[in-house]
Amino acid sequence: MQPVFPISEIEHRDVDGFDLIYVLGLMKEYNWKHIWKRYVPKTDRPDTISMYVASSHYFMELHIQQMQRIILSEKFNTNPFFLQQVIQRMTAGHDHDLILEKIQKQGMDTGDNPVSLSCSLGATIVDFIANKNEPFLTRPQEPYGQTFVEQSEKRALDIFDLSSTLYLCQQNLSHVIFRRYGIKQASGKYAPEVRLQSRVGDYDIDLLFYLLPIQRELVIPPLGNISAFTMHQVLERMFFRHSPDLILSEFSRVGLTIPTEHLSSEFTLSRYINDTALRLHIRKGEFRT
Repeated sequence: MQPVFPISEIEHRDVDGFDLIYVLGLMKEYNWKHIWKRYVPKTDRPDTISMYVASSHYFMELHIQQMQRIILSEKFNTNPFFLQQVIQRMTAGHDHDLILEKIQKQGMDTGDNPVSLSCSLGATIVDFIANKNEPFLTRPQEPYGQTFVEQSEKRALDIFDLSSTLYLCQQNLSHVIFRRYGIKQASGKYAPEVRLQSRVGDYDIDLLFYLLPIQRELVIPPLGNISAFTMHQVLERMFFRHSPDLILSEFSRVGLTIPTEHLSSEFTLSRYINDTALRLHIRKGEFRT
């Protein structure tokens, strides 16, 4: 039975994939206080968190425990960032063999089922276990485009790619974005902009990343300059179909007020990062089954 977490009482929802990804993000920042405040059930041990999340493809478990001393073990074979990527791929419905291939390229062999990964940060250890649902549901084959990722992974772009691009923007890794998602021109060079379009929950997302013209005065548009992190949190909540109030809370958290009606129509978020710009157009889409 899933314990009652403080976050569930605060946000009036069950824990889902958003929380697995969010907690691992806090771990990257060593933000233990925030993790324990939001995810330790009051009736449980104060040094242990166990979260269970069911998706259409996997039943996932994330166990976090603070130890009295640092423990060294060969089983600690990964890190919170890679765990985030694996969970994002699993919840996005990527092919199981593709996920295993990405894990094996990191020098890890978890076996086919369950997938088991572990890491440690100081005296805190993390165990992630994912059991593949049987029968394993496969997504309908969708046409995919010309980018390196689409061609190499043989899939359409989705929330994983939007999330990855926002992370790469935060790290100022423009060249990686163009290599993964850029379209090569006849000259062999990449076009000066990257466009990613995908369905995220009930929303159609259009992400545009482009090089800024040199020596041109810039005017910051409405709803800018919003951080890539806030954009990421908004998209993740949309993907896991959180309530409009929770989506809007990501804006109010950074001092922005967004009209509620924007979430039922469309709006644009912008970010300037050094010599590049990021634009995220969000539109409430038509109902899809």
